[in-house]
Amino acid sequence: MDLQLAVPPAALSPPRSRDHELVSYVGRHGVVSIRHVMAALGVGQASAYRRVAACIERGLLERLQLLRREPNLLRATRAGLAYAGLGLPVPVVSPGAVDHWLRCASTAHQLAAEFGLERVITERELRATERLEGRPIASAKLGELPSGHPRLHRPDLVVFAEYGVIGIEVELTPKAPRRLLSIVRAWRGADCISEIRYLCASPKVRAFEVVAR
Repeated sequence: MDLQLAVPPAALSPPRSRDHELVSYVGRHGVVSIRHVMAALGVGQASAYRRVAACIERGLLERLQLLRREPNLLRATRAGLAYAGLGLPVPVVSPGAVDHWLRCASTAHQLAAEFGLERVITERELRATERLEGRPIASAKLGELPSGHPRLHRPDLVVFAEYGVIGIEVELTPKAPRRLLSIVRAWRGADCISEIRYLCASPKVRAFEVVAR
């Protein structure tokens, strides 16, 4: 697929400083933990903390105190997103959504190991690219908005595999059956997607998926 991404994957960008690499990584994913930073940069805990502290001091990253069990959540600031050259907004993060943000970041690492870092983009990057392109790139149409524009459902992650586009849905809790069925049906009619993978933490979601297919 010949597609110019609004936010180029890190692996396709020219060589950058470690600070630039870190801020870009955090900005692409929205919210990550220090463990994600260690994995993304391939460094130990002490090195990750030093690098993060330097970026916080420069106003490029900020710590979020949303969960007691996760005291080291990180988010790129507006200045950080501009520094990294990302056309993305500062994400609005609620405590109830943190687990999903973190699970998506972990899933992205697994997908990068399977397909290559350059082939995996986040929902934030997909949204920016579709806004730039003015058309769905890897989204399903669920209907129309009052404005007449399509109402889209976007996957949590997208993989541009050699054989086609794979949408990744990360589910932590069951959706209402009617809602989930409407999404599955929409994906069936999405010509831009070759495959959808549902990664489900709840047995109830997995059981419903068998029926929905």
